[in-house]
Amino acid sequence: MSERVSGVVKWFNQVKGYGYITGDDGSDVLVHRREIVGGTFLAEGMRVTYVAVGGPEDIQAREVHIVE
Repeated sequence: MSERVSGVVKWFNQVKGYGYITGDDGSDVLVHRREIVGGTFLAEGMRVTYVAVGGPEDIQAREVHIVE
């Protein structure tokens, strides 16, 4: 299993249900609504943790948790 990493929500379209997180390493990671644990949306600037999966061109966030 991959490690959890941290980042900040770059943008999230609530209508379409997806957006991007900028990881602490500077990578942009795609996030879908279905991957948000305990919530249904994200807002720009929110701090989150997630598991990054996929290749260097197509990284996606899984098991996204909002940091309080």
